[in-house]
Amino acid sequence: MKTPVSLLLPVSFLLSACAVGPDYVRPETPTAGAFPEATPGGVAVGEKWWQGFDDAQLSAFVEQALVANVDVRIAAGRVEEAAAGLADVAGAQLPQIDGTAGAAQSKVSDNGYTPISSTNGRNRTVYRAGLATSFELDFWGKLRRASEAARAQLLATTEARTQVELAVATSVVRAYALAQSAAVQQRSAEELVAIRTEERRIVGLRFAVGAANAADRAQAEVNAAGAVAALSDARRARASAEHLLGFLVGRPDLILPAKASVALALPPPPAAGLPSDLLRGRPDVRSAEQTLVAANARIGYVKAAYFPTFTLTGALGNESRDFSQLFTAASATSNLGLDLRVPLFDFGRTTARVEGAVALQHQAAANYEKTVLTAFREVRDALTDVRETSAAASAAGLREAAAREAFRVAEARQAAGQLPLVEHLLARRLLAESQAAVARVRYDRIGAQVDLIKALGGARIEAAAK
Repeated sequence: MKTPVSLLLPVSFLLSACAVGPDYVRPETPTAGAFPEATPGGVAVGEKWWQGFDDAQLSAFVEQALVANVDVRIAAGRVEEAAAGLADVAGAQLPQIDGTAGAAQSKVSDNGYTPISSTNGRNRTVYRAGLATSFELDFWGKLRRASEAARAQLLATTEARTQVELAVATSVVRAYALAQSAAVQQRSAEELVAIRTEERRIVGLRFAVGAANAADRAQAEVNAAGAVAALSDARRARASAEHLLGFLVGRPDLILPAKASVALALPPPPAAGLPSDLLRGRPDVRSAEQTLVAANARIGYVKAAYFPTFTLTGALGNESRDFSQLFTAASATSNLGLDLRVPLFDFGRTTARVEGAVALQHQAAANYEKTVLTAFREVRDALTDVRETSAAASAAGLREAAAREAFRVAEARQAAGQLPLVEHLLARRLLAESQAAVARVRYDRIGAQVDLIKALGGARIEAAAK
């Protein structure tokens, strides 16, 4: 006749295919057939997309940040923690085997029921050695749901790390571009300070002979002070960008060369693709979905508490009162058992835990939908910014070209003695202001490009740090 344990084992295998709790189904989210702001063309985002700006120093900074940045290292540590958690949960599905050993001494009462003879006196010593195990049979899929949740949490953490890497890479590009833009604006501001100072000197001379009034002199002072303030703003912006870049790459003493900056190349805008691509391309969307998968699996893990728990226990070993006889066949012992625990009354605690798990799943579903909607909005915003900053950059370039031509004519006329100094200063000022405007708009254009890459989810960049 089969023992209850031997009957139970085949049943456990039959039930191993089922698990309590809901199976995951991706929720429906609002979507669109295309991005209204998208334009034809564009290129796919490459793994090392920052190399498209054609600046070796920038590429070195990005790849250094992907290794040294503290946020990236924190995210990597969270991935390692999630991986360890998955290994821990997966191990719970297999029996744990423990080695046991010990020696015990006892003294038996003369007045008790334990018989005392000349062979076994009142003082007794027992030696034990063996193996023991305890294994919960996963009838209801509790452990499988726990493993499913841990695996999804690992994937969510991995995607979160990818999102951190993408954010760090885009921040480095923005900081570097801002430092370049501020350097150009600083040079333009220095030129404007010199021009406004000369204008103030000329107005002062004219005021002294009565050719200018007090309002003219006051306006000249205002213009000169404004130029000094603009120069201070440019210096501060460049210093802040430099400090941010040093933080991102893990070099707090970073100082960028003071030499003239070479403008970053502007690669073609990335292709927007279809809105449905965001569900596969954005790491934060993938992370939010895996968080939802984990929350969904935890419902089944908690629901398993409604059902009986079966635990197999077993032990193999040896026991002897004489150590020299401990490992003989006559000293062998064994034990095999089945424990059953049936929940009867817990005063609603399991129900409360299930309701809590369901509530967390609802929160995760809402967060997933919010992440998807945010992704759509960010892509549309970035597409608009790319379009508008491209138009502004073209206009600023035309303005600079016109100002440069006007300054060339003014230089020629002054050399021929046909142009007053004031008009020559005006041409110099327009050129300097145009150059500063081009630097600002160019930075905006680069920022829009980077924002679009980030909104689209970038590309897989884990290998960039290797």
